[in-house]
Amino acid sequence: MLVRHLRAEDPSLFPSGPWDDVPEAELPTPPLREGLGRAHLRVSTQVPLAQAYFDQGLRLLHLGWGPEARRSFAEAARLDPGLAMAYWGLALTRGAGARYATARAELIHRALALSEGVTDAEQRYIVAATFLADKGPANGRHGFMREMEALIDRFPEDAEARLLLAGFLSEGYEPDGRPTMSQPYGQALLRELLRTHPHHEGVHHAWVQVMVDSGRPEAALESARRLRLLAPRAGTALLGSGRLLLRTGHVREAREVLEAAVAVDEAWLSQESLPESAAPVASLALRLLTVACADAGRYGEAQAWARRLRSRVEAVKPHSGQALVFAAGALSTLHLRFGFPRAAVDLRVELSPEAGLPERVLLAAMEAYARGLRALEAGKFVEAERMCESLESLHPPLADERKGEGRALCPRDVARVVELAACELRGALESRQGEHARAEATLIKAMRLERRLRPVGPPAFSRSARETLARSRIRSGREDKALELAEALVRERPSSGHAWFLLAEVHVAREAFTEAAHAFASFLECWGDADPHLPEMLRARTFLVSHGRLGVEAALPANVIPLRALENASC
Repeated sequence: MLVRHLRAEDPSLFPSGPWDDVPEAELPTPPLREGLGRAHLRVSTQVPLAQAYFDQGLRLLHLGWGPEARRSFAEAARLDPGLAMAYWGLALTRGAGARYATARAELIHRALALSEGVTDAEQRYIVAATFLADKGPANGRHGFMREMEALIDRFPEDAEARLLLAGFLSEGYEPDGRPTMSQPYGQALLRELLRTHPHHEGVHHAWVQVMVDSGRPEAALESARRLRLLAPRAGTALLGSGRLLLRTGHVREAREVLEAAVAVDEAWLSQESLPESAAPVASLALRLLTVACADAGRYGEAQAWARRLRSRVEAVKPHSGQALVFAAGALSTLHLRFGFPRAAVDLRVELSPEAGLPERVLLAAMEAYARGLRALEAGKFVEAERMCESLESLHPPLADERKGEGRALCPRDVARVVELAACELRGALESRQGEHARAEATLIKAMRLERRLRPVGPPAFSRSARETLARSRIRSGREDKALELAEALVRERPSSGHAWFLLAEVHVAREAFTEAAHAFASFLECWGDADPHLPEMLRARTFLVSHGRLGVEAALPANVIPLRALENASC
């Protein structure tokens, strides 16, 4: 989607790509690939191969693979130096932020200089892009929209123009769940494109990206599944599909797609003889696989994915401090998710002397947070208080640091993540100490901080503030308020066994044992192939033996609760 190329960088372990600083004329020639879709826009060239490379660049642009799209547009320009639209594509894929502003402007003015004699539609594409290249996405927004609307009005059958405009307008949602100003407009364009162009890979990818963070991601479920067929060799498309499948509770299907995304990236790296750091989505796919396995109670498999991520990071020399911290964070968060803070504390990461302040602060905060949870678990409140103070001292200096550029770790984003962890740990400590009113206020603040985290920043390594608040409310006797939070978590993550387990515990606290039995049954259904030794499994099975009803047990898959094992457990 166009907005992702122009306004923000996707989360990345590695702060730079293989061709970020390579001039267009020196970019290596990519092969023409199958499995990227069929998007086509006729441009003014007499060189068939230039047209083919332009179309490949367009497909990759729609699918969010900007660096590879740039290579294809560069090859189209080499094959036909007079192809104005090749420079249009290069301008749109040159990179986000002020760092590449001059290069974007030069490329689009090259396209303008070559546009005399091309079709009216091509001229309109180029003129629209000049607003973005010359003024930036914010200041050039109105001019770009007006020119693209004029293009669409003049050529209503041009699906590519409507898709590019929709991709520019679809900027996501506010922290409170409200759509951004132009989001409904972009969605309306995409709904019409889904009707008129049901086989366009870019349309389905854009729809998935628009809906995955909305309150109704299931609306894009069909598109997520179709992407696997329409663009099976585009890791970015598979990643988007996997994210939405995970978001809608289709965990097994999500794991299959995310594994395919990793395989596609690895095949591409092998073919191009590139290092692991060049993979566009494998690192994020591995992190999501860790989350998917955690939701399904597959702790051992999740560790395998997290360690595979770390091994990929360590294979890149010299080591990236940012990548090392992100990879360690995935494994640490996993251990904490399953209640093993000691394993998180025991993780060791050695940063090079060249590592920046954000990386060092993030690593120190992760260790302090894990130590704080371990102290809480052991009832060592003095030690937990010391870890809270340590966390609270780490983030203020970062808030005044200069904002990061590109994919480099932004100090302000790190400050937000560390502040969230400090607030959540402080609230958990206050709750354990019986200071329920203070804990409530602290954890509500943590929830607000959680909602304000930028999706392009480092992932939070702390527990969900809402889960901690729900458990605090159980402890303070406010079970009905805890129920509201638990039910909201289940609605948002219907495939997460952790969410169902929390809901069951809330019902137990309310002495609503029938509802608790159904929640435990749903938990065990989510964890149907989970690691059997986990304490949550024993807790759920024991409860169902003592309080379950025949209707509840009969509704479970046969392999979830072996009846003989239940009978033995009840003795």
